[in-house]
Amino acid sequence: MNSNKPIILDVSELEAPYPLLKALEAIHELKNDETLTFIHRMSPCKLFEALEKNSLEYKVIKDEENYFEMKIYKVTK
Repeated sequence: MNSNKPIILDVSELEAPYPLLKALEAIHELKNDETLTFIHRMSPCKLFEALEKNSLEYKVIKDEENYFEMKIYKVTK
């Protein structure tokens, strides 16, 4: 996992559909040496499909009531 350039995207205060829209924008701009930390107040169900379609990996860091955090990154081969 690349972690040279961390990017933090906290959408926990935004109402739908803005968290998903912001996340989609961020993952399309994600470079090979960057890791996106995504923070929301719930699990972003619709985002997982987009991550798979874009060949991005992710690791859920915390999944608790009213708090969700995951790291998103590109896999370099």
